[in-house]
Amino acid sequence: MKKSGAGKNQGLSENINTNEVKTVKKSKNWNPFQKLDGEKEALDAAKSGVVVGIYITLSYVIQVAFIYGTGKDTFGNPGPTTLLIAAVITIMFAAFLTWRIWVRQPLWASIIVAIWFSLELAIKVGAIVSGVQNTNVGWILMFLALLSASVLSVRGCWKLRTLRRSNI
Repeated sequence: MKKSGAGKNQGLSENINTNEVKTVKKSKNWNPFQKLDGEKEALDAAKSGVVVGIYITLSYVIQVAFIYGTGKDTFGNPGPTTLLIAAVITIMFAAFLTWRIWVRQPLWASIIVAIWFSLELAIKVGAIVSGVQNTNVGWILMFLALLSASVLSVRGCWKLRTLRRSNI
C-alpha cells in the first residue's frame, strides 16, 4: 500500500508567519541621471566609478602582456622598454585612482577617471570611424555602460561632497 504525499508538507504552513514583511533588495541602477536622495544612494553611485577604473587598469595590463609577448604594443609600435615603463606607471596610477574611489570617493579621482575614460572612448570612436578598428553591438553597449558609470560616479562624489560639507 502506497502512502499519499499529502502529509509531507503538513507542518509547513503552520511555521509560516504571515506578519513578516519581505524586503526586496534594490538592484544597482546605472542610470546616470537617477535621483540621488541620500548618502547611501550617493555612495553607491560614487563607487560605480570603480568599474571604470578597473576597466582602464585592465586595458593597460593587456597592453603590458602584448609588449612582453610580441615586443610591440597593441597598435604595433616598436620600442618595448619605454612603452613597458609607461604602461606600468599608467597601471599604477589607474589602480591608485580606482582604490581612492573605492575607499574615500574623492571628487578629483572620479573626475580624472571620467575624463580619462572619455578620452580613450573618443580615440576608439575615431579609430572606428576611420576604419582602423572594428566594433560590434556588445562593445558599444559596454562602452555606453562604462560612460554611464563614469558620469554617475562624478555625480555621486559631488553629492557626497555636498552632504559631508553640510554635516560640518
